[in-house]
Amino acid sequence: MDTSAQRRSTGTSMCRGMGEIGLPISTGAPKPRSHSQYARFAQCGLAYKLERVDRKPQSPAGWFIQGIAVHHGVELYERSGRSLSRPQVVDAYRQKWESEEAAGRRREPDEKRWMTGGFKSAAKDLPDRKSLGEHQIHDYLTYVDSVRDHEYMWTTPDGRLAVELGFEITIGSVPIRGFIDQILVTPYGLTVRDVKTGTKKQSSALQLALYRRAVWEMYQVDITWGDFFQCARLGRSPKAGGPTDPIDLTTIDQSWLEGQYAAMDAAERNGVYLANPGDHCVTCGVARHCNAKGRE
Repeated sequence: MDTSAQRRSTGTSMCRGMGEIGLPISTGAPKPRSHSQYARFAQCGLAYKLERVDRKPQSPAGWFIQGIAVHHGVELYERSGRSLSRPQVVDAYRQKWESEEAAGRRREPDEKRWMTGGFKSAAKDLPDRKSLGEHQIHDYLTYVDSVRDHEYMWTTPDGRLAVELGFEITIGSVPIRGFIDQILVTPYGLTVRDVKTGTKKQSSALQLALYRRAVWEMYQVDITWGDFFQCARLGRSPKAGGPTDPIDLTTIDQSWLEGQYAAMDAAERNGVYLANPGDHCVTCGVARHCNAKGRE
């Protein structure tokens, strides 16, 4: 992966542009960033500010708990070398769910302030999502059993099992931190994978391209492929879980990737927080503090 020859001073150009339109220019160094920061900022700058700068109280939701608990069960199972029994993994999921729900109730005892799917009450939505998450755990284990002969976790050159693999790299001039859900040996070759518990189709592979870059920076191992593991769903259109078709990550230009994170960093340090009201507002934990939606 040749990146050094493609690097440009994107952050500097961004700051010049801000000065020209009368916005304050930050002269400080780039801040440590993550893909989740980038994604939230790109989706809605105002929501990013309310959450991460103003630290406004966020409304809890069952889908957050579900995602955390499913990832916890999957991680424990994979870190065990797939040796944990199905009841052990399910029990780990349930315990994590219960601890996260308890924490959410301490932060917000009023169930009316919990976000829910559709017109459900929290009293109905939470047990439904808990059951869905448990189903996703069972389904994930069934999937692994069906592919274990030809799909397994990679071990990094420094001996780490590539499950929730932490990284700290610098892209251009921006420090980036994060965790890669999984890197697997598959029939396609090494593949970076992110596990998704929701139903939303992923519109971009930028997250996977970042993980590809991180593996290169840490190990000089160039990974071509990435995918998303879409966990099972229930309801009117039930579907078993499984990975998406493999995505060729070499098609995502590295200088463009650098520019995206540089632009986000420069805009955030200069206090540019544009509101972007839309369908995503219904799942925004700080919507009640938002002037664009009408504050409570």
